[in-house]
This record gives sequence, structure tokens and C-alpha cells, in this order.
Amino acid sequence: MRRFRFAVVLLGSALAAAGGAAAPFDVVVDLSQSTLHFELCISGSCDTDSSAVTGTVTVDVDSVTEPTLIWLHDFDLQLADTLSWYISWSFLGSFSASAANVQVTYAEPGTIRGPEPVTAGDFQFHDVPAQPAGTMTYLAVGIPCVALQSAGYLCDDTTPLGAEGPQVADVFAGTISTEGRVVTLATTLDITAPLVPESPSLGTLHVYGTVRGSAFVPFDAGDLNCDGLVNSFDIDPFVLALTDPAGYATAQPGCNRMLADTNHDGVVNSFDIDPFVLLLTGGR
Repeated sequence: MRRFRFAVVLLGSALAAAGGAAAPFDVVVDLSQSTLHFELCISGSCDTDSSAVTGTVTVDVDSVTEPTLIWLHDFDLQLADTLSWYISWSFLGSFSASAANVQVTYAEPGTIRGPEPVTAGDFQFHDVPAQPAGTMTYLAVGIPCVALQSAGYLCDDTTPLGAEGPQVADVFAGTISTEGRVVTLATTLDITAPLVPESPSLGTLHVYGTVRGSAFVPFDAGDLNCDGLVNSFDIDPFVLALTDPAGYATAQPGCNRMLADTNHDGVVNSFDIDPFVLLLTGGR
């Protein structure tokens, strides 16, 4: 039997919206500032439900303080609430549906997307594969049932979202802003797509809203003068951190000497010299 695919492509595109010189970092989606609205329309009649969004987006930027390039490493997003819709045509019939435990994850973990330019705070990623998960249950009575049957679908079914594998979202667009070491990502969505991609006349799903999150990004290993860059100006502070911890603390107030631990073994010593040189010459 064919299953009723409830705009999986659109759900994936809507949720997945949100790594470079710095290490990748997780942007935590702010539940209180992230809401998506889902308007379901069939034959000119509509119903809308909304949900807060939670999860993380993992990115990387060329500069935390003034980003001009952005990379996408991963995302794991969930709807906090169950969605439900009910559309009635009186004695002619009705259509009801619900979506529970809706989640969208990056379908190619380990594959880095980008870099993409950041222009006046705006960025876009294209053709990003997303893997939806969750369950969709619907019931069509009367004329809507007849329409579904004529298209080859059941009138009453529960189907897993994502059963047909990853879906590709054409564009993930958003904005990035920084204040100090705090990075904020925001994506504003306004997308309309067919309810069933193979049968666009059956109805549409309109998704709109904003997903927003932020992260505090610590200074990178090797950035011994804490200016947000690893370059030749870090050489003298690195030598000082290596040979004179007290002198380093005096010369670089507010910086952490452990930024010289470039091999990440928990100790600042001569074994950090080669990794530091690699950072200076563009190694990652």
C-alpha cells in the first residue's frame, strides 16, 4: 500500500534551517524564541497549528567577532509539541491529521558544507540533505477520502516520517550576528509546498516562523593574545606562556594560559610547539 507522505520535504526544509578557522561549535536553539506555524489548506479551507522548536545547529566561522564565511557541520532539531489539524466541510466530509515526535537531523554527518559567504550578516546553504523522523496520523472522511483514494492513498493511516530516506532542502537561509564571543543565528521561514508532492491539487502546507539560537564561543587554542585570530602576534605570548606563566598572566590579563595547550593534553609544554606552528601556518 502507498503511504500518505505528509510533505516530508517541507518539514525537513523548515526545521533544518540553521563549520573555518575556529573549531566548530553548537548553537543551542532558544525554545522561547523559536516558533514555526503550519497552515494546512485543502480545497480552500485551512487550519493552523504551531510548535516551539528545540535542538542544536553546529557551525564554524572564519572569525567569531566579524564572520565573513560560515560552514555547516551538523543539526539536530525537534518540534517541542505535537501538531494537529482539523478541516470540516460539514456533511461533505472532514480531514484531520497529527504529527508527533517530529525531528530533523543532518543526513550526512561528517560531511562539512561550505564555506558560504556571510554578507551583511546574511548567509545561505543550498541542497542540504535532511533526515525527518516522527509519525504522521491522518483520517479523511467523505469527499477528502474519495480524493485520496483516487490518488492512490488510504483514507486512514499512520506513517513514519522519513521512511523514504533523506530529503533535500533547496535553501537554508539565515542571519548571523555577534556580540563579544556570543554568536546568534536566526532563520526566518516562509515556505508553501504541496501537501503531497505527487498530487499538488490535494492541498498545501504553509510553514512560517523564526528559529533562533546562540552560543558562547571560547577563544581558540593558539590565540594567546585573545584577539580572535591565531597569527604571528601570538608567537611572543605563546613563548611567554611556555616559559613564564606569571609573566604571561601579567602581559595578557583576561586570557587563559591554557590556550597554549595546542595538543590538548591538559599541559602546556614543549609538545605544544609543533601544533602551534601548524595553527600558524593554516593547519586545522
